[in-house]
Amino acid sequence: MPAKDEYIAAIDIGTTKVVTIIGRMNKKNLLEIKGYGISDCRGIKKGIVIDIGEATKSILNSVEAAEKNTKMFIDSAYIGVTGKHISVVNNWSEITVNSPNKIIRKSDLDRLLANANKLNLTSQHEILHTLIKQFVVDDEKGITDPVGLATEKLAVELLVIYGSSTLIKNTVNSIRSANVQIEDIILEALASGEAVLTPEEKESGVIMLDIGGGTTDVAVYKDKKMIFTYCLPVGGDLISNDISIGLNIPFAKAEEIKRKFANVDYNFYESLNRVNMSDIKIDRNKATLNIRLYSIVNSRVKELLKLIKEKIESYGFMYSVPCGVVLTGGVSQMKGITNMAASVFNLPVRIGVPNEVDGPSEVAANPIHATGVGLLKYASQLQDYALDRTEDKKSNGSLLSRFREFIYKILKN
Repeated sequence: MPAKDEYIAAIDIGTTKVVTIIGRMNKKNLLEIKGYGISDCRGIKKGIVIDIGEATKSILNSVEAAEKNTKMFIDSAYIGVTGKHISVVNNWSEITVNSPNKIIRKSDLDRLLANANKLNLTSQHEILHTLIKQFVVDDEKGITDPVGLATEKLAVELLVIYGSSTLIKNTVNSIRSANVQIEDIILEALASGEAVLTPEEKESGVIMLDIGGGTTDVAVYKDKKMIFTYCLPVGGDLISNDISIGLNIPFAKAEEIKRKFANVDYNFYESLNRVNMSDIKIDRNKATLNIRLYSIVNSRVKELLKLIKEKIESYGFMYSVPCGVVLTGGVSQMKGITNMAASVFNLPVRIGVPNEVDGPSEVAANPIHATGVGLLKYASQLQDYALDRTEDKKSNGSLLSRFREFIYKILKN
């Protein structure tokens, strides 16, 4: 494990692209981006590897581009994962405090966390993250650190994030086949949140939507913690598909039109006049084409936002997020999407770009790279834990005690 001020790498494997970013956290706790590499992605669909050979080539191309850009060698990296196979479960556990004066000790907390982490998951699933939502002391909820408090009953509520062992293994094998060792696997929604959300938003309550090429990662934060997440297997590629069908053009041409011109602000559509019309075998009247493209994109984006809202409403989170919605990812760059999202959610909406990042603006200030930047930020916290763990070993700290300190570091940032 490198020291905090040494460079580390992160690989964001998306449906349309693979991005490898190299950076480090400096002594001022600012992320410095050294460089990056981007490759078209093949063999990945909606966050899932469907062709290991093609996925490996895409990863290797991205890594080699980053190495060339930075003149550095990448032998290990932090990896992001997403996909509809990702699930969450709330796990509740409680113990009786048996110290003579009923004061909660670290050993009580260790025992509680050990019990809480005994989950009845099948061998088909693998735990990615175990996050503490809250401690409860004698039915008093929302306790951050119970050590030293007097009680007879101590409880904890965990948010456990897990996924398909097989699908995660396929991603792992693709990375290793590209001659890169995996430092850790991180949920992409956690990474994106780390990159674009402010501490105030996380504390007061906010919804983050990372709308990528093949998936939309949703995360809800409250009281500084992620309290809910899920992945909708729908993203910008569905918009491209609708454009392809609606305009009777090849998917590649539809993707080009989407990236350059598609948006949900009708006043902007005169720009479509610059599209090469020779490949569009429909009514060549540009005004008609503008209206048709606007109708297709507007309908699909609004449908996507409504699907997300319905899911969040079904879990009861819509009325506990005063900071509203933060949009990030490639689709967030569409003109007019903030107004549309504000109308759908009836909440304030802003575009989330990576914050507290120094480096090339095309990465440091671009919502497309929220996940990659966030992987580096999140990984730096894991590094802090590893360094603290070394010190703990010198003082014979227990494994569960170190686990507790690690969890607190994640939640307090």
